[in-house]
Amino acid sequence: MANNPLKLICEHEFNDYDLIVEVDQENKGAAPAVRVKGPYIVAEKKNANGRSYDATVMEGAVKEYYKEYINANRALGELNHPESTEINFENACHKVVSLERDGNTWIGESKVLLGTPKGDLLKGLLDNEVKIGMSTRGVGNVTNSHVVDQYKLVAVDVVAAPSAPGAWVDGILESKNFLIDEHGDIVEYAYNAFEKKVEKLPYSGNAKKELFVEAIRVFLNSI
Repeated sequence: MANNPLKLICEHEFNDYDLIVEVDQENKGAAPAVRVKGPYIVAEKKNANGRSYDATVMEGAVKEYYKEYINANRALGELNHPESTEINFENACHKVVSLERDGNTWIGESKVLLGTPKGDLLKGLLDNEVKIGMSTRGVGNVTNSHVVDQYKLVAVDVVAAPSAPGAWVDGILESKNFLIDEHGDIVEYAYNAFEKKVEKLPYSGNAKKELFVEAIRVFLNSI
């Protein structure tokens, strides 16, 4: 488990992405598959939020993401960022199929989820030449020098350019604390602390009631 609470961190990259339309030569009547390809992640460079990522840390995070998400066929990204580490199927618009390192940049490729509400919306935006951003979502630790030295990648989402780069991400997406448990799963710090307090309560008596009420009060004040 992580030694200290981790923050939900999101970083956006606004680049020129290649739009790839694939036609099934064997089934001419099938709808073409649509893919997006371009720079998804950049390390060792200060971004719009004033942070930079250690390349070695990011390399490990991408390898873990491959194992847990891409290879498991569940590397979904949403249209706009949620305030959670969970993936909401209703908002999924693309599936990451590859992330390949090129220096300190990772070139990603995604398949647009045609036939889903958000996937069709994303295709419509791309068809109308709307510039999109690919934004990583994960939990990590930021040092006093604004370097991310611990990181777990959760998703790559599609976002529009915020009106105030930096403030939009910092104000919305870094309010909660998280931990990585012994299984590698992300758990909310407040709930984890509450669960541990409840486990230590006495079996019965007034002391149990008072301690339980206090545990709930601390939990509610921390979320």
